[in-house]
Amino acid sequence: MNQVESENNGKLDWVLEMLMAFITGCIVGAVTLNGCIKQSTPVENSTKIDSLITVNDSIKIKVEKLDSIKDAKIIEVSTLNNDSTLKLFYELVSE
Repeated sequence: MNQVESENNGKLDWVLEMLMAFITGCIVGAVTLNGCIKQSTPVENSTKIDSLITVNDSIKIKVEKLDSIKDAKIIEVSTLNNDSTLKLFYELVSE
């Protein structure tokens, strides 16, 4: 083999290697992008979210009412005298 033929074979090998690397990169890229692309959620789920928000708001209102009742009871108990405290204690024990 002379030098011209070996140079052509070297260039051809290089071109084939680059072509194979490019095709391999495209395949890997396509597989990677296919796994990364996510579908958007359907619109029907927004009704679930809205209903959960309203339930959450109603629960917050109930908790606030319970807190106000608790605060009122604390004030009521703290203002009791000794006889009333003893009477309340007996009521709680009997329940």
